Amino acid sequence: MSYRKVMEVTRIAVATADGVSVCDHLARSAAFVVVEVNSGVPGARVVRARGTEACGNHATFVEMLAGCDAVICGGIGQGAAVALAAHGIRTLVAPTAAGSPIEDALQAWIEGRLATSDERICLCSH
Repeated sequence: MSYRKVMEVTRIAVATADGVSVCDHLARSAAFVVVEVNSGVPGARVVRARGTEACGNHATFVEMLAGCDAVICGGIGQGAAVALAAHGIRTLVAPTAAGSPIEDALQAWIEGRLATSDERICLCSH
């Protein structure tokens, strides 16, 4: 009888406005860097760009993050958080990661040391 070790694959997105650092607020993100993490090792990645004029359009976030298990961002409004949760996408709100390099936030998440908050920090007027 043979046994195979089951590999845990997670697809994590990081919200970014500049392609380099974690965006301070999900609605301000111009793109999401989506990374497949297999047993703690980052692998394939793709950038999913979006129109920044769509602030408050929660359907856009749900569509852009389809297939992702979670998204890292510096802040998020309650409406977006609810819409993503309804589609099984966890929001990892990490205010201290805002402005830090995407790679640093990703590595912190992999190592279990990404400081997240349950607060919903909305920088918009809605």
